[in-house]
Amino acid sequence: MYSNKQIIVFIILFFSGFAFGQNSKKELDSIFANDVKTLFAKGELKESLALCKKLIKDYEKINEEKSVIKLYIYAANVNSNLFEIKESLQYLDIALKKNADLNDLNLDAKIYAELGRNYSILGFTKKALENYNKSLNIASSLPLRNKRSLLDYTYGLRSMIYEDKKNIPALYRDLILAHKSFPNTYNSSRLAKYFTVYQKNLDSAKYYLDLGKKLYKEGVTPIYQYSILQRNSGRYYSELKDYKKAISALEESLAISIKLNKPQDVKDTRKLLYEVYKASRNTEKAIENIEIYTKISDSLINKNAEAHEIPVNHVIVEKERVNQQSKSKLYFIIFVIILLFTALLIAVLKKYNSKKKESDYLINTKSDENLQLQQKVNDAFEEVVQLAKNNSPEFFTRFKEVYPDFIDKLLEIDSKLRVSELTLLAYSYLGFNAKDIALYTFKSVNTVRSRKYNLRKKLGISPEESMELWLKNLV
Repeated sequence: MYSNKQIIVFIILFFSGFAFGQNSKKELDSIFANDVKTLFAKGELKESLALCKKLIKDYEKINEEKSVIKLYIYAANVNSNLFEIKESLQYLDIALKKNADLNDLNLDAKIYAELGRNYSILGFTKKALENYNKSLNIASSLPLRNKRSLLDYTYGLRSMIYEDKKNIPALYRDLILAHKSFPNTYNSSRLAKYFTVYQKNLDSAKYYLDLGKKLYKEGVTPIYQYSILQRNSGRYYSELKDYKKAISALEESLAISIKLNKPQDVKDTRKLLYEVYKASRNTEKAIENIEIYTKISDSLINKNAEAHEIPVNHVIVEKERVNQQSKSKLYFIIFVIILLFTALLIAVLKKYNSKKKESDYLINTKSDENLQLQQKVNDAFEEVVQLAKNNSPEFFTRFKEVYPDFIDKLLEIDSKLRVSELTLLAYSYLGFNAKDIALYTFKSVNTVRSRKYNLRKKLGISPEESMELWLKNLV
């Protein structure tokens, strides 16, 4: 069955199918402002995206290229909010190509800001800063009416990189610049976090939290901003040791993030809930939240890995575009280089060819050896995994034979680790999750999770780290 919100969007799309074909730009602009953006503000991101895609087609029917690019950027932003980074970058790639002919500086600034955001999510910090700075440089030359919200958005995004890098003065500078450009609930809540976490100035933190609530009530503010406000309210109350209010605020923030399908925000709030429950000595809730946090972290790592090829391709596209602009100069340089070094190249090639046959023979021999070695490693891994699944008493002995360095490293950290604990760590190293381990070793899932939690403490694995990745990095 469809939900009420999905039915409403279907109705809008159904009737728009009859009307959009003949609609003017003014009418389509009205639909974007009053329907697409309203759905986004309410947190109906997927519905907003569906209507946005419909509008793109109808703008294309009336050859309104600038609006088409604007909608591609908007779709990229919604996908980024949904943590669909691959799709977001694909939309931005199209927008960048289309705007190459239009050369609209305002659109360029928005594209670079969104590119920076996606690169930042994927961990490409240098590329993120490069694109943020491009956006800010372009925005500085725009009229005030066009740049206020753009400066607010980009300064806010760049400040998160400085926060990750622990560059607190730069973090505060960008937060203030964003707030001055366009005061809103989001900036106010992040300033509250700055004063709570980094300055321990709770009076200033409360001022910005109150301001954020006031701004939220006064305007049409996306509910996402309220979720950030409540998350930072949780930090504030936790600092006051009022754990009941902290948990209430964090749970409200978490509910919004889950509704919006924002895994990164869910992950961050779960970590805060773990810390608050731990401080309030509610061990059961603390373990529950850190387990969910770890699971989401692993999922996001895998999702990032899938999207990493897109930034690489995007860099290639950018380079090709720059090279195209200076093609004549480049060809001239290449021509001169060829003339100067032709004789040298001929001599080098002759010498190279004489050694190539010898090197090819050595490479082929080495490749055969590597293939044989790889096959042995694969066979050993499959054997150990099967022993683990069978809960065989020979599992741990065989695992030590295949991965001797792993056990030695663990015992260097804690020489008192028992065989049962080392066996559980071996299962985790092989990639088995808590449910798998419980199934194969005939134990309850809660028992396995509790033992993994205790081992984290013994080995000094921080809550935000994936145990499996930590163990693999051990050797």
